Amino acid sequence: MIKLETKTKTLGRAKTVSIANMALRWCRSNMGVNRRKKYQPVWTIRKGYDDGLCGEYDADDNELHIYWGNIDTVKELIETCVHEWQHQLQPILTRYYKFDGTYRSNPYEKAARKAEKELTPVCWAHINKRLNKKTNEQSNRSIRTRRSSINEKTERVKGR
Repeated sequence: MIKLETKTKTLGRAKTVSIANMALRWCRSNMGVNRRKKYQPVWTIRKGYDDGLCGEYDADDNELHIYWGNIDTVKELIETCVHEWQHQLQPILTRYYKFDGTYRSNPYEKAARKAEKELTPVCWAHINKRLNKKTNEQSNRSIRTRRSSINEKTERVKGR
């Protein structure tokens, strides 16, 4: 069973990318899209670089980039998706860089951190149902298989 604390390294590339895609589709459906852009946002999910960056939003091309190789847990993966999606909604090209100060004090960064804090649990609840439904079905199937195997053995023993 996959939990928020699950390490992405234990999941592997395919499952991690699948979770990121689910999170980004949830963001598109529930957070909306920036109508000022001429086209819908697109995203890429790739291993990443050695700079430790988890994600970034390219406002010029309306693209989100998620670097799963730099992300430790499922929770951090979802937080990164929500954070970058929030940037997609903001007027990055016209207003983001007008603020003096640090990255952390930028109001758009504060809004993105607030969104990830508030929306990650909601997004996870949606993903968790779909993600662990398959895991639970597989687990139940293997339990039924083991039970029928035990019942067959019991029948053979009784029949002797």
